[in-house]
Amino acid sequence: MRKTKGQCAYCGVDGVQLERGHILPKSLYPDSRRMLGLQLPTLPECASCNRGWSDDEAHFRSVLVLAGEPSDPVHELWTTKITPSFRKVDGKRRREDLLKLLVPAVVDGQDRKMIYPGRDERVVRILKKIVRGFSHYRGIEPFIDEERVFADVLRYPIADEFRDSWQFFHCEPDIFKCWYKLFDNGEVSAVWLLTFFERREFLVRVSAPGVVLEPPNWGQVD
Repeated sequence: MRKTKGQCAYCGVDGVQLERGHILPKSLYPDSRRMLGLQLPTLPECASCNRGWSDDEAHFRSVLVLAGEPSDPVHELWTTKITPSFRKVDGKRRREDLLKLLVPAVVDGQDRKMIYPGRDERVVRILKKIVRGFSHYRGIEPFIDEERVFADVLRYPIADEFRDSWQFFHCEPDIFKCWYKLFDNGEVSAVWLLTFFERREFLVRVSAPGVVLEPPNWGQVD
């Protein structure tokens, strides 16, 4: 939907025609959920930003579906959205993109092929986009530069009592849940925990404005 001219919530460019863009990729939601009138948060975006997410968001969905245990939403997305997309004009490229991510691994003594989402730049880009968007939407901090954001899979369990001290919200608990904690230590602005399809968990750190930090040791976040 078109709006009047204004400032893009992501790149900050001003005086341009804006569109409403979803913060969380709506492609993560199967038709059975979207037909229920689910209202997902949106932000005003310039056409360049809004169009620039779509290919990576489709890839993001496929990686998340393949990277963890199955569930009802995962199964529905795979059978009704992802598998049919492989038969489209760009389907071969999409399949090859996923095959490149498969890494030999030994699980419970058996040889398998695994996908590691945290190693995929396109997955990381969408994780950053989600956190930047929700930071703006919830009035935490607008127009966060992508270089201030670091995202990776959750590598260490977070104790329940620690997680309980964080702010929580969700947009359908078996598809997406989110916690965040704000900091005022001069180095880190916020840390976010994003959970997709109940078991795909990521930590995303936002550095303080003007601060460039090395990749964090998530085991020392407090």
